[in-house]
Amino acid sequence: MKYSLFLTLIISTCLQAEELQVWQCQSTNAVGFNWNTEEGYGWDIKVVPKTNIAFNFNGTNSSLFLNSENIPLSCVNTKNDTGERLVSCVRNDTKPYDFLVLNIESGQASLSRLGGSVSSNTFFREMVSTNIFQCSS
Repeated sequence: MKYSLFLTLIISTCLQAEELQVWQCQSTNAVGFNWNTEEGYGWDIKVVPKTNIAFNFNGTNSSLFLNSENIPLSCVNTKNDTGERLVSCVRNDTKPYDFLVLNIESGQASLSRLGGSVSSNTFFREMVSTNIFQCSS
């Protein structure tokens, strides 16, 4: 009986540690680059439209809602050099090019989309971009 009570306490503590957190984020800045093939090969600065995202943080079962797309994420809690708590996420659907970092204390987030940098086609590459957001839970 003692062991089952102890096990129940441990399991409930673990479940509470990974509770779902929902964040709404508004874009404050964005920059990107697009692959140019007309005047030599190279990256040109591209205007990136500001966008809003919704972010559900739940460990390896997290997700990002962006441009009507629900993107599965795998996230972990980390700390930066100054000790601030961060959530660091990568795509969880075998597409390696989205990376999201959220500062839990300030609510600032960054979403880097690096699809263009991993394309093997030198005549066409998608845009590479970074969006900065202000988020609230």
